[in-house]
Amino acid sequence: MLDNEPRYNLHAMDWMQLTLKTTEDQADFVSEILMGLGSVSVTFSDSKDDAIYELPVGETPLWPDITITALFDLAVDQMHVKQMLKQICKIEQSTFELLKDRVWEDECKKDFHPMQFGKRIWICPSWEDSSQLPKDAIIIDMDPGLAFGTGTHQTTDLCLQYLDENPPLNQTVIDYGSGTGILAIAGIKLGAKHAIAVDNDPQAVIATSNNIKTNNCQDKIKVLHTDDESKLDPVDLLIANILANPLVSLCEHFAGLVKPNGHLALSGIMTDQLPMILDTYGEFFKNLHVVQKDEWCRIDGIKK
Repeated sequence: MLDNEPRYNLHAMDWMQLTLKTTEDQADFVSEILMGLGSVSVTFSDSKDDAIYELPVGETPLWPDITITALFDLAVDQMHVKQMLKQICKIEQSTFELLKDRVWEDECKKDFHPMQFGKRIWICPSWEDSSQLPKDAIIIDMDPGLAFGTGTHQTTDLCLQYLDENPPLNQTVIDYGSGTGILAIAGIKLGAKHAIAVDNDPQAVIATSNNIKTNNCQDKIKVLHTDDESKLDPVDLLIANILANPLVSLCEHFAGLVKPNGHLALSGIMTDQLPMILDTYGEFFKNLHVVQKDEWCRIDGIKK
């Protein structure tokens, strides 16, 4: 989903929401017309619900068939907007509907409850009562936020299951591409003696730092931006939940960060990308093992 920046505050108001369908080559033009007609926000989404996972550098790719939703003030002249779209953009079908204001924080809470991963790991948002969870639960206190990785995506799920099945007792761990820091936190709570969380996104660094404090792990987890990682000492386990192309480019770097006979777990890999990752990492790691969930895969192995 791609959004044009709203012109002003969208909180605590009701809106008229316009929905229409267009094509990739016309989307930007239609967006400009809508803004000119008084829209305060324009959002693009795929009409066929296909996701874009890896964006080429410097590009904002769109889908062939696009659904546009635009927000207007309640007093918008709906007939005029539709006539202009038909006259200028040749858009025959468009629909207005009332979008009632809601308390979005409460709406978010409806979708996030304690979630279990493997046998023992639970992610619990702050508004839920963790005392009701099993006595042996490994509880990670975490609210959904701006950084990627609160357990709901298959790739994070695969990594948490790996940690649950292979607790890093007394091991050193690197969580590379930490997002929220969830994997580093899980590693510490499963017995790791020290972890380093690394990410190239400043927002992720902030989110990770906040989450490790919430989980009282600040004495055992060091948070770094990739610009500041310099020379890291090799660790017993490196776990990386990123995407296939970065994984390929980071292969030699990761090989240098894992001790001989140390362990590696990689996620963020789609099924058709498996051969590429297996071939690349097979040079440095043995016993490569694949676990799949839906269209996503995790690869784990041992440093040669």
